[in-house]
Amino acid sequence: MSDEEIQEKPVRNNWHLVFGILFLCYGSFRLYQNTTAIETDNFGIALSIGFILFGFNYFYKYYSRT
Repeated sequence: MSDEEIQEKPVRNNWHLVFGILFLCYGSFRLYQNTTAIETDNFGIALSIGFILFGFNYFYKYYSRT
């Protein structure tokens, strides 16, 4: 067998998956709370959307194996 056949696949970092799930869940929860409140603040909604996007970023890192 040559060295090219023996090369291992890149290892996925499981922490990217864990942080992706955490950020996505927390951002979704905060977005739900901010949108169902009587008085909403735009900064809270923007911050919640930021957490959701950050969670998707971690999912992308996990599945692209970087």
